[in-house]
Amino acid sequence: MDRSCRDPLGPGHERLVASTAAGGDMGQDSRVAPLIEPPNSVLLVVGREHFTPPSSFNGMACASTTDCVAIGVVNVDDAPTLAGFALEAARDDLHQLGQFTLETEGSLSIRDVYNREYEAAGVDPGHVLLTVWGNDEQEPSELILEVQAL
Repeated sequence: MDRSCRDPLGPGHERLVASTAAGGDMGQDSRVAPLIEPPNSVLLVVGREHFTPPSSFNGMACASTTDCVAIGVVNVDDAPTLAGFALEAARDDLHQLGQFTLETEGSLSIRDVYNREYEAAGVDPGHVLLTVWGNDEQEPSELILEVQAL
C-alpha cells in the first residue's frame, strides 16, 4: 500500500509527520524515529496543548486520561528509548501495551514529564485510536505508537 499518496487520517494529512532526529525502523513505513533520553522513565503522548496526565499507572505499563497516555519506559541510565508514530505496527517482536481513544486538537505529540516535545504527528481534530506497542511489557526501550482515525 502506497501511504504517500493516500490520506489515511483524513483531509490534509498525506502521512503522519515524523521526526528525523535519530535512526530506527518504525514498522512498515520505515520512517526514522527519535532516540529519546527522558529525564525519568515516563513518556507522554498528548492530543491537546493543555492536557491532563494520569495520576497513577496502577501497576500497568500505560495509563491514560481523555487527552494523554503515559507510558513507562526503560530507565535512561540503562538505555535511550526509540519512539515514534506509525500507521501500523507490523512486527511480531512487539507486545501490545495498551489501546486508547485519545482526544486531539489536530496533532499528537510525544513529550516528557517536563513538557519537552520529541515528535509530533498531524491528525484530524476529534478522536484517534492509539495502540501502544513495545519491545518489553514492563520497561520498553522501543515504542511504536500506532494511530488510527475514528
